[in-house]
This record gives sequence, C-alpha cells and structure tokens, in this order.
Amino acid sequence: MKLSSSNTPLEIYHGVPKGWTKDEILNIYELLSGKKLNFEMEATELGAPSWLPDRYNWLQYRATLYKIADGVSEGDEACIEIAIRYIELNYFGSYSGFIRERFARLLKSQKLTRKQAIRLKRHFQMLIDNKQCFE
Repeated sequence: MKLSSSNTPLEIYHGVPKGWTKDEILNIYELLSGKKLNFEMEATELGAPSWLPDRYNWLQYRATLYKIADGVSEGDEACIEIAIRYIELNYFGSYSGFIRERFARLLKSQKLTRKQAIRLKRHFQMLIDNKQCFE
C-alpha cells in the first residue's frame, strides 16, 4: 500500500520522527561540529492548526530543519551531514517531502565527501528499486 496522509495515523503524519526533536537535532549538530548552532528562538505560528497532536514540538522540529537548510546553503559541513541523514531517514509525514526536496536541491550545489555522495546515490537507487519515487 502506498503511503498517504489518509492512511497514516494523525500522530505519525503530523508528528516528529524519533530522534529528530529540536534538541536532538541541535545535539547532533554540536557533536558533528564541536559548536552550538545559533538558534535560540522558539518557533510559533499563529496559523498552525491547534489539532496537531504535538503542535509545539512539531513547529520546533520544522523550524530547526529550516535552520539546517540555511546552513546547508552556506556550506556548513554539520548541516550537510544532518540533511543527508534526514534524506536517508525517508520519513513520511507532514512537510517531510518538501524538506527532503529542499535538502536535496541545496546539497546539489555543495561539496560532499565521497562517502556522502555514495550514501545519497545508494539511497536514491533504493527508492527507485523499491518503486518509492513519487511522480
């Protein structure tokens, strides 16, 4: 069965993947780079639906991934690695496709290590082989 928002439980589709809370992403960044990511603001969005199961944490997660995307565009090596890990996660949820696509487009113009390039090629080939690519 093909994944869709209608056949994925609400708390999963509109949730935060395990290991990807704001604090967990920031900790990974610090472990990879040896420094803290300059990101202290809490994300708020007046228009975000109040029915989101974990609205607060989901908004923090999404804003943190946007900050990672900004770092990828600046060539930040830790952000590049986190973006690759997120693509490899292949999480299906609200905004996940948009975020993966944004990361992929930003990574296209960055200098990746040989291992990173191989990981991405293998991941994309696996998606093709398993017919998980979306048109």
